[in-house]
Parts: sequence; C-alpha cells; structure tokens
Amino acid sequence: MAQPADPSGLGRVLSETMAALQRHNAADAGAPPAPPEGVGEAADGLIRVTAGLPGRLTAVALDPRVMRMPSETLAEEIEAAVNAALTDLQEQATAAVPGQVDLGSLGEQLRRIQEDAGRQFNAFTDALVEAQDRLSKRDGR
Repeated sequence: MAQPADPSGLGRVLSETMAALQRHNAADAGAPPAPPEGVGEAADGLIRVTAGLPGRLTAVALDPRVMRMPSETLAEEIEAAVNAALTDLQEQATAAVPGQVDLGSLGEQLRRIQEDAGRQFNAFTDALVEAQDRLSKRDGR
C-alpha cells in the first residue's frame, strides 16, 4: 500500500513543533528558575529587607548606625523597607506568571495530538484506498 498522504501538512507542522519543544526543553534542562525574591531598603540603605514567597521575610539587615535613631523612626523605616520588599516581591511574582508555560505539559499534549492526527489521517487514507480498490474491482479494472 502507498505511503499515507498528508495534504494539510498538519503532521509536518506538529513534528516541527515537537522538535522545537524538545530543543527548548533540552536547553532549559539545567537549573530551574530561582523563585522570586523582593528586596526593600530604607533609611538611605541602612536597612535592607528581603522577602520570599509566600510573602515571608527571609532576611533583615540593619547597619549598626540605625541604633542611634529614635525607636519610632527606626520602626517607621523598618516598616517602609518591609513594605518595599513585599511590593517588589509581588511585582516579580505577578510578572513571572503570564510568561510561564509548562512546556513539558504542552509538549505532551502536542505529542498526543500528533499521534491522534496521524491515526486519523492513516484511517482516512486507508478508507480512500479501499474505496478506490472496490470501485476498481467493480468496474473490472
């Protein structure tokens, strides 16, 4: 029997897409991206706060000179640094979400589509060949 036809080119396009995804996955197979981390500073850089997901402080660094500040001022500056770190974390976390695509899952879905489309194309082509054979036999050719 002849090789099944792919008149739409869909099989070729899916194959090329799968190959591109495999190349991309191989390139990204290294270390996973670091989770977002927010940093905030206050008091002219004398107070530095780092925040990580899910919105928790991971580090607080105080220059010893801040101990000379009145307690109310120190509290306000720490609050400002914490809020800046959480705002930075939120911006980074929301910026990362839209661009993140689970390429592994997408690749698996495309592989299934490619297999299903291939089976359907083969079944359609086989049915056409059988119909042509029956018509040929009926006409005595």
